[in-house]
Amino acid sequence: MELHDAIRSVVVQHGSAMLSDGAGFRGVLDDVLEEDQATTGDINLLVDAVRFDVMSPLVAMIDSGADVSRAVEEAGARLARERGGDDSAAASWAAAVLGYALGKVPEAIVLRYRSQRPPSHLPPPSTPPTTPPAPPVQSPPPTVWPGQGQPAPSVTPGYGSAPQPVAPAPYTGYPAAPGFSSPPPRKGKGPVVWAAAAVAGIVVVGGVIAGVVLASSGDDDPGKKSDEKSGPKSPEVDVDPAAIDGRYDALASKITEGASDCKAATASSGEKEVVECTVNAGTLRLVTYADQAAAEAARTSRLDYRSGTMTADNGSTALYEFDPERGGTSDPAVVYWDSTTALQSATLTASGSAKIDALTTLYDATSPRVAVPTAPAHPVLREFIDINMDVAGCERQRTFFEGETEESSCKADVEGIVVNVGRYNTRKGMVEDRKYYKGKYDEAATQGGGGTWRFGEGKGEGAYYAYLDDGTAALYWDWNKSDCYCYGIAWSFEGKLKKLEDWWPGEGE
Repeated sequence: MELHDAIRSVVVQHGSAMLSDGAGFRGVLDDVLEEDQATTGDINLLVDAVRFDVMSPLVAMIDSGADVSRAVEEAGARLARERGGDDSAAASWAAAVLGYALGKVPEAIVLRYRSQRPPSHLPPPSTPPTTPPAPPVQSPPPTVWPGQGQPAPSVTPGYGSAPQPVAPAPYTGYPAAPGFSSPPPRKGKGPVVWAAAAVAGIVVVGGVIAGVVLASSGDDDPGKKSDEKSGPKSPEVDVDPAAIDGRYDALASKITEGASDCKAATASSGEKEVVECTVNAGTLRLVTYADQAAAEAARTSRLDYRSGTMTADNGSTALYEFDPERGGTSDPAVVYWDSTTALQSATLTASGSAKIDALTTLYDATSPRVAVPTAPAHPVLREFIDINMDVAGCERQRTFFEGETEESSCKADVEGIVVNVGRYNTRKGMVEDRKYYKGKYDEAATQGGGGTWRFGEGKGEGAYYAYLDDGTAALYWDWNKSDCYCYGIAWSFEGKLKKLEDWWPGEGE
């Protein structure tokens, strides 16, 4: 059982109250965990997460609608500061494990942070075995014993290794007969093999018969050394463009189009193969993952909802674009796409002054298997659009606001009206948007309808604010329907507020 699953089982069995007592939590872990399930460092980190009360703010953030990944990241950063270190990935892993135990954090996020941590190793035993292994039985038993006064051979096995058989020591009262001394072993390319081959000679001294047996195999040249290198060998990665195209065909029919200087790169935990290539706008990074969990964790780590993004999670495939100009940051532009079925991903990252358009041109040139979304995707958002527009007239665009899962520009059936619609990842995001436009409405010199909108005589369905500001008329509306978190904003840049409100089909109140 994985460590996070074991801890979740413990919390389910003993109750969540155990996560408020660091000493008690450690005692329970010491009792229930197997020795190979967690290192001392892992346990100390988890106990510190309890001791510094990481869970209270984490649960509060998630319950208030915060993005779970961001909440875990924030909780991890706080724990890292409390511990006086800077390993935020390890601290976020601890926060994710405890959040998973409470059912607040999905397993994919736990695996994501686990893949970012260096592998843990259990410490070696602190003491050697108390009873040494018994010496091997020699077959056949020796027929000649050492002479009087000659000590019997001893066996001293090294810790952690089997004892090696030791032949009886020859009688040393007389020099060995010429030709019967043991020559030094010869070095060769192959391993040296010692075996009984023939009795080289018999010397009878004082009734003692000594037999010297020697045989060896290997190269006759004693000066040669082994060309073999010890240690594990990394599998070679074929970086020929045609070979790469064949391996990554699940992502694109010609993934290396426009790429050069492809090289194998170091694979991290959860990665089976990494290839990095140069493109005219930056770099192309191709990854093959070890398993499904690693592929899904990589996707979770990559997909985010900062402003300037285009995100499409289609289940078996996903696509992500980030435009720093729209996002208002100096981060590089990114295009990412993957296939969890093929356990692969590709990432184009801009360098220098390269813009997102240069990356999308490279992406299109590869003939990708993952299509860029062109229309609103979420079913409730499409229902929201259908209230007063045709979904077919909407086209996806990169988001303007942080927290949006998607955004589209839509055509109104009235000339001179421009409309954007979008959906937030959480209700909290939509409510913050509502507050912003309510503030604009309150500040406007000319106000139209304001408050809520409804269908006919029905109940209020969402917020509605229409106003004229600096010569531009604006109308904001949203929808309270479950799982929508949707909003719309329409403008008349000619300043025709009445035209906007006449177009809107609902009734303000």
